[in-house]
Amino acid sequence: MRLDNWFITNPDASQQEVLKVSINDNLIVKGAAGSGKTNMAIYRANQANDNTFVIVVYTVALKKMVRYGLSELGLDKDRVVHEWSWINRGIEISGDLFCLKGGNQYGLNSDLLILKTGEEIRYFVSKDKYDNIIQTKTFQNYPAKAIGNPIEVSVDFDDWVENRFYYTFYRRARWFKEIQLENFQLNPTDEKFIFIPSGFLFKDKGIVNYLIIDEGQDFSIEDYRTNFISQAKKSITIFGDTSQQLYKQRGTSIDNIQSVYKYPLKNLQFNYRIPKTIAKIAQKIPVPNLDLITQNKKNNGNSDYPSFPKPIVKKCKSEDEELQYILSRIETEGMDDVGILLPNNDIIEKVHKLFSDKGIGTQVRYTIDLPENKAAGIYPMFRSVDTLDFTNHDLPCILTFHSAKGTEFDNVFIPFADDDNNLDRNAFYVAVTRSSSRVFITYSRKLTSLLKDINPNDIISQ
Repeated sequence: MRLDNWFITNPDASQQEVLKVSINDNLIVKGAAGSGKTNMAIYRANQANDNTFVIVVYTVALKKMVRYGLSELGLDKDRVVHEWSWINRGIEISGDLFCLKGGNQYGLNSDLLILKTGEEIRYFVSKDKYDNIIQTKTFQNYPAKAIGNPIEVSVDFDDWVENRFYYTFYRRARWFKEIQLENFQLNPTDEKFIFIPSGFLFKDKGIVNYLIIDEGQDFSIEDYRTNFISQAKKSITIFGDTSQQLYKQRGTSIDNIQSVYKYPLKNLQFNYRIPKTIAKIAQKIPVPNLDLITQNKKNNGNSDYPSFPKPIVKKCKSEDEELQYILSRIETEGMDDVGILLPNNDIIEKVHKLFSDKGIGTQVRYTIDLPENKAAGIYPMFRSVDTLDFTNHDLPCILTFHSAKGTEFDNVFIPFADDDNNLDRNAFYVAVTRSSSRVFITYSRKLTSLLKDINPNDIISQ
């Protein structure tokens, strides 16, 4: 994914109308795929002019993208949080986490955590030892002193972790307080420093004046009442697109949110991502159908065939042949900026393995269940594989339709588009609209009925 192309530096007229609304005013913003909603959420945060904003997103992949955008505007990239973290944890602090070798039964020191973010090193001591350390002005023979407004943090893990880390620091149970250590040098190659894989720190939410919700259609009215509106001291801004609602049992339409809360509504009118060649088929997927052509500004409106290629819909003899087709196109054409989008998590592991066996690196995010732990109710119940790095254009990204929300790629492959796979309409729409140039849809039995309304002249059938 080309993040430098994705991030908007010159908002259009309808986007500027959003930014004219005071950050102190509640607001709802509607926009179709490719209209710049996530970009505007980041610019809305910039209007706060301080770090009392939080952007809440629904997927971890989207959180990584928003972090990039916040950094581009010189904002604190940690002020974007995943929805689960917002409700259950707090605000994560980015960086690599270390502890010291020590004398507990696991060979670790349980009283100090070290956070390395770029060149910055920060130190956190166990809260129950903090007062004594400040009073004695020492920690393990190193001079120690208090800092102004020290933050308190706790530890969590986003993946399986060794027992020695889990039973030393636990999850969201022990709290640590920031101090300054003098003459203490972190050397990650020194064996006395132990890196904590998948470990990270988080802090309490603190004062949140401005709460900004992206993909607002995936949250329920009850979510807004309980978890969002009540926690925004000054205003809430909601960005969304009902056609991209993935959880009908939980989410709600943007119009319904506006009807319930009576917030002012702005519309992002133009699409900049999807060429008209793709828009012609994408607009036929939702019910009712959309109009993605009239306000299409991709390539200054010059994005129809032959300026852009028509989508390819190919029938293969088997699912394995579909994957071989993807491999062949990528290798033969030397494609970069590729997204391979799949309907569910289970298939990702299979596709990832195929690419690995062929010696082709990929970027992936998926989870592996640990059934024995799940049956026993023991942590961890799953392991995560997450190598997403959207700044790397060379390695194909393998994502579920769900995780792909908010992303875009030059080349998008959507295999297994068979009717008997019962693809979700909105999720399939999300997948098709991730492409900024080319779409390849493959199937091996009967093509999904979600494409039954498209004009055969708008695709290349193979």
